[in-house]
This record gives sequence, structure tokens and C-alpha cells, in this order.
Amino acid sequence: MTPLEHARELIERFIRAVNNGDADAAQRCLTPDVQLVFPGPTRFQRVADFLALSGPRYQRVAYTYGAMELAQSHQGHTVVFAQGTVSGVFANGQAFDGVRYIDRFDIDNGLIASKEVWSDMADRMRRLGV
Repeated sequence: MTPLEHARELIERFIRAVNNGDADAAQRCLTPDVQLVFPGPTRFQRVADFLALSGPRYQRVAYTYGAMELAQSHQGHTVVFAQGTVSGVFANGQAFDGVRYIDRFDIDNGLIASKEVWSDMADRMRRLGV
């Protein structure tokens, strides 16, 4: 497998666990000192904390990845940019889809060491009055 194929497999396993609300399975994809950075910036090291913050905002949310690009790979360290969309239902019952995002993943020796997110979610929430 190429470094990008390994990274895609890891990222897809991580996002499946997040989509299913399985914080433990998602956390196993991360290094112990991981940095998960979301717009704001809001930072987490534990998936459970991210899910707890998101829980009151959404009835349901699902992340879908599209293109992934290998930016760099050297001696067990891989950088991947991934783009995708978010869909779901806000806590008020209003559905949404097609919210764009880009994630930058740093992967060290087979685990996600950092994930930084750029997203249109805040703009979408503003436009929908959520």
C-alpha cells in the first residue's frame, strides 16, 4: 500500500467511528498527544469531548470524504489534505447538507497526530438562523 492508501484507510476508520458516535474506536486512531483543531479555534485531545460539544448542536451529523491529497510523506510521517461535505440535522430539526470542509491530517507512524479543520459550517448556521 502507498502512504496515501494507508492514510485514507486510517482516516476513513476514524470518521466512521466519529459518525457512529464511537469515541473509543475513534480515539484508538489518534496519538496520545493528538491535537484536533476546529474553527474558532476550538481544540480537543479527546474525541469524547468533541462529541459532547457537538451533541447539543445536532440531532444527526455525518461527514463524507471525497478527494484526499498526499502533501508529504517521509519516514513514518504523512501529511494529507482531505476535502468533503457534512450533512445532518440541527438540534432544532432543520436539515442541512453539502457543507464543505477541508481537513489537514498529520499522521505519525500509523496514527493521527493532528487534524485541523476549515469549514463553511458557521456560515451555513448563520444563513439558516441556527
